[in-house]
Amino acid sequence: MSDDYVPVIDIGPFLAGDEFAKRAVAHQVDEALQTVGFFTLVGHGVPEDLIQHARGTALEFFTQDFDEKMKVANPLEHMSRGYNWVGNRSLAYTLGEDTPPDLQEGFAFGPFDFGDDSYYAAPTATSFVAPNIWPEWPPTFRAVFEDYYRRFSLLAERVMALFAVALDLPDSYFTDKIDRHTSVIRVVHYPAQPKPPMPGQLRAGAHTDYGALTILYGDDTPGGLQVKRRNGGWHDVHLAPGALVCNVGDLMSRWTNDRWVSNLHRVVNPPPEHAGINRIAIPFFYNTNHDALIQCIPSCLGDDGEAKYPPVLFSEHYLDKQTRAERKPDLADRKAHD
Repeated sequence: MSDDYVPVIDIGPFLAGDEFAKRAVAHQVDEALQTVGFFTLVGHGVPEDLIQHARGTALEFFTQDFDEKMKVANPLEHMSRGYNWVGNRSLAYTLGEDTPPDLQEGFAFGPFDFGDDSYYAAPTATSFVAPNIWPEWPPTFRAVFEDYYRRFSLLAERVMALFAVALDLPDSYFTDKIDRHTSVIRVVHYPAQPKPPMPGQLRAGAHTDYGALTILYGDDTPGGLQVKRRNGGWHDVHLAPGALVCNVGDLMSRWTNDRWVSNLHRVVNPPPEHAGINRIAIPFFYNTNHDALIQCIPSCLGDDGEAKYPPVLFSEHYLDKQTRAERKPDLADRKAHD
């Protein structure tokens, strides 16, 4: 299904390299990111069978018993690694909203191809290069998702080149800021809802993403992604066949001096007649190098030549946001939400 509010953009012509086509695609992207902050991309080159294989593998993991999943539980000292149980997160917390926990469980992992230089040993690197925690079941889980991570890393690198052109920059502008990126995949399961949610409780509360950009596969089911409209309403996002959702996060909004919109979005509950349907989503949160200095892109300075925000290290920006989303209830609370 096509979606007029969140435009469908074919990036194939940009990837093909024709300069006129690259500019045309970049203009479409710039327009979408200035207005809604989201678009759906086709022509991206990621095989559909890879995406569906990852989806099926994720569902195998999440249908295990709770105690099996807890063997790879998110450790207290590391963020974005391992299993997060239902009730562990409330994304609306990042905006200061006190809501019931989100009705989702997830599994997160980050980079795994490390060098041995000082970049990876720096104190600020700890949370970004922490070892991944892999489940024993399904046995193909690690291989499938490492392949998925590499494919989406390459796609995100190409999208960043597209972003550079959209901002009137050389397409290599971001290269030295993302060549050792700290991106995270969070495989998310929104379980069926045999009982009504608590008041104000959603599958994912209203939030903005934290990093540079997000590329998302999500099942197009009732109880899915919604994007905030400028008039205050919410818009259901539906995907064209083979499309992925792309949006910019707070970091890119800051980087562009608010030229591009880091827009509120949420995942709503299914209507009662569809409450028995599970949903899988696989967001790829593309982050810069942990030591990247984020300061206003020259082409985004205002008419007065001033930047709205002071420079900030990516690590400082990201960890503050991530910490606010986490809840750490005790084990009894974990089981109560299973």
